[in-house]
Amino acid sequence: MGNEWMIYGSYGYTGELVVREAVRRGLRPVIAGRSGSKLAPLADELGLEYRAFDVGQASAHLHDIGVMVNCAGPFSSTAKPLVEACLETRTHYVDITGEIPVFEMCHGLDARAKAAGVVLCPGAGFDIVPTDCLAAMLKERMPGAVTIDLAFSFGTRPSIGTARTIVEGAEAGGLIRRNHRMQQVANGYRIRRIPFPVGARWAVTIPWGDVYTADVSTGVPNGMVYTALPLALGVLMRVTNPLRRLLATGWAQSLLNRVVDRMFGGGPDAQARADQRTEFWGEATDAAGNRLSVRMTAPNVYALTVDTALEIAGHCLSATDQAGYFTPSMLLGSQFIASRAGVDVEW
Repeated sequence: MGNEWMIYGSYGYTGELVVREAVRRGLRPVIAGRSGSKLAPLADELGLEYRAFDVGQASAHLHDIGVMVNCAGPFSSTAKPLVEACLETRTHYVDITGEIPVFEMCHGLDARAKAAGVVLCPGAGFDIVPTDCLAAMLKERMPGAVTIDLAFSFGTRPSIGTARTIVEGAEAGGLIRRNHRMQQVANGYRIRRIPFPVGARWAVTIPWGDVYTADVSTGVPNGMVYTALPLALGVLMRVTNPLRRLLATGWAQSLLNRVVDRMFGGGPDAQARADQRTEFWGEATDAAGNRLSVRMTAPNVYALTVDTALEIAGHCLSATDQAGYFTPSMLLGSQFIASRAGVDVEW
């Protein structure tokens, strides 16, 4: 295992933010991605080494790399070959996905990762650090919890990667966790008012990563995840369920992705990232019906992702006694998110 570390997908919107913040903190990552012509200007500007390669060629470029941070979505395409390369070269793997199949894949490789002495920690950004830590906090305060429901409000428009993931999942519908199993449900399965810190808002269930990962990190058998949306959009999700197969056709996916590109192609500027806040809520329920809730505010989606991804990558570089699959709260503890600048937790 090498001492260098790498950011793959360095010229994407979020990837470049991670690179620039790493340099601001005095770090010197190797930047990487598929396109050398896109990497070179950033590398020249910041004085960094760059390596251009496709994910299928990654193992040839990782032998001196201690940690890879994968910022290249969709992670359904990039995570598996990069994880396999990391296991081969004994390189810790970190990414910023929110995609449940990626979490399932990495969790399934736990034994191989332990044997290789490698940490696998997908979901090291907004997806899923805040909600994973909230779930772990709730479990610690209510050990007998049988349900943990979570909710968040972006405080800004979703990232293009998140929007594309939603488009790709149009046919699959929603997911909830019931008795430790993923259960497929309709889009817009539950709509409710969530008491976020700044005020109650409508929210709708979505197949967010914690539906799967909260079971791994807390052992709580049941749960759903909500995101704040206007009531009309939540109702629209529900009433268009009969069209799910149509939305999954090639022409519909192409059309929806063009809409996504137009709506989400550019992220917020520096001032917006500094001003915007995200909000979170979590509630645990035990078998007797007792309830415990927690609320939290945190920095902008992108600022939070940059900070936590870099912190987790740095931890992996120094982690000599940890190996296997970890959620963020398993790797750094339930209070990890509460320790970050600009995060406020209230019970």
